[in-house]
Amino acid sequence: MLVWLRRLPPNVQGALWLVSGGFIFTSTGVMIRLLSEQIESVQTAFFRAVIGLALLLPLILAGQVKPWHSKRLAGHFWRTLMGTTSMVLGFYAVSMLPLADATAIAFSQPLFSVLVAVVLTQEKVRWRRWTATVVGFAGVLVMVRPGEGSLQLGALVALANAATVAISILLVKRLSDSETPLMILTQFAIFSTLLLALPAVWVWRWPDAWGWVLAAGIALTATVGQYFWVQAFKVGEMSAVAPFEYLRLPFAVFVGWLIWGEMPVIWTYVGAAIVIASALYIAHREHQLARQRRRAAAVRPPESPAP
Repeated sequence: MLVWLRRLPPNVQGALWLVSGGFIFTSTGVMIRLLSEQIESVQTAFFRAVIGLALLLPLILAGQVKPWHSKRLAGHFWRTLMGTTSMVLGFYAVSMLPLADATAIAFSQPLFSVLVAVVLTQEKVRWRRWTATVVGFAGVLVMVRPGEGSLQLGALVALANAATVAISILLVKRLSDSETPLMILTQFAIFSTLLLALPAVWVWRWPDAWGWVLAAGIALTATVGQYFWVQAFKVGEMSAVAPFEYLRLPFAVFVGWLIWGEMPVIWTYVGAAIVIASALYIAHREHQLARQRRRAAAVRPPESPAP
């Protein structure tokens, strides 16, 4: 299968990786919601962290990753704090909202990334990206419809999740300057386990046998889905591959209808279309700007040696 996949054009490979990862992430959302019928979402997140750490333990014991050698423990802590917060919020959003609604609101994360870049890194954003961001947030308002009394706590939780994911991504990018992906993943597993232990004990309830199967499935599919996501953008161009990520929405609509008989209202589709279009435009502009910077760096004359 892998041999056949490698024969395909890189962008086709990336699209297949991303579509497969989207289906896996949808399966993760289903299991999170099913497990929420037995335990609190913070406990589900704790299981996700502990099982993830257990999967990494053989690599730690074999010395392939040495978390105690990292010189940026403070950076890992803050990244994990935001990442763990987003994970818990995301789990609660899935348990409180129809699966398609939670998925659609999560697509607002690129919009929050623009705001995070401006506030935290003082990045200059020109009018085109600002316009796309404003239009995207208008799409969010269409989905949650605050003026009609339909704004739910779950929608606010989902929006908070998108915002914290944006901050977490920024912190991961900063760590990536000197830390390997495996080191970042391992530190996240360790710190998130420590951060979630006390809250999980506070609300602890023992799941049944099916609950334990779901907990293991959440950790496994979340890890595999993340790997597929990374592979997609590794082999394919972002501008060509990114649109396929939004196939998660029809997946979520179908699975939500199949299992729970849920069908989103028309405003969810309208708002999601606006948000997705805005996010794709922002990704396209960022890709163009990055390409322009690379070209400028390539033609820049070398500095003359000091006399």
